[in-house]
Amino acid sequence: MRDWFQSLPTAEAGVVMVGGFVLVALVVGYLVSKFTSREVRTAHNDRAGFIIAVIGVIYAVLLAFVAVGVWERFEQAEARTYEEAASVATIYRDSQSFPKTQPLRAMLRSYVQSVIVREWPQMRRGERSQVSNALLERIDARVRALTASTLGLANVQAQMLAAADTAIADREARLTIDSGGINGIMWTVLLVGAVVTVAFTYLFGFDRTLMQLLMVGCLSFLIGLVLFLVGSLDYPFRGSIAVEPDAFRAVLESFNGIAR
Repeated sequence: MRDWFQSLPTAEAGVVMVGGFVLVALVVGYLVSKFTSREVRTAHNDRAGFIIAVIGVIYAVLLAFVAVGVWERFEQAEARTYEEAASVATIYRDSQSFPKTQPLRAMLRSYVQSVIVREWPQMRRGERSQVSNALLERIDARVRALTASTLGLANVQAQMLAAADTAIADREARLTIDSGGINGIMWTVLLVGAVVTVAFTYLFGFDRTLMQLLMVGCLSFLIGLVLFLVGSLDYPFRGSIAVEPDAFRAVLESFNGIAR
């Protein structure tokens, strides 16, 4: 189900999730208003108002907490991508201080191309690219094998080693972030909370059924919209809203500039 949802375009996924949630809420609300006594529900409106206020605050805090956490993880994944690409660019740029580093630069190009062409599509399926991993390890080994004949070259090599270590760490963090989303228990709590919050509105008595449906529909739409946002950003490198390999494309262009 999750994979099917992530395969949909953004607009279609929004219509399915938000529209489906609103439609179910309206249908159930209409049935409740039709087959229950309005007088009984109206008699308890004042007391029910206090309870729905508490329920609304609790669920709003929970929903905001999850939404902010997912957004921060999405931004972290994007930042890791740019930091990794910047580290690769640093190695490529500093390698010109050493003689005969064409093989190292070729490996750096191959790694960036592998990330764009091979690894990114695999990440959308929740997989890892062993080819890209092997290339990055070979780059690290090649940097360590460079011969620094002067103190200046030794400093440059140390900077390249630091950049290689950063690239490896950022890549591992990028893949780790993509491997796990929101815990299943958390999703259960979010969905149950949404049902309870919307269902509680059915206990209110309205003079007009149309007004009840409008209010329930607006509440359902807002909750469904936030749930859609959380679901879309849950896995930063999958779905229609995902981190793209723009950082690596920019690095590939910078390689051409450095080579000239």
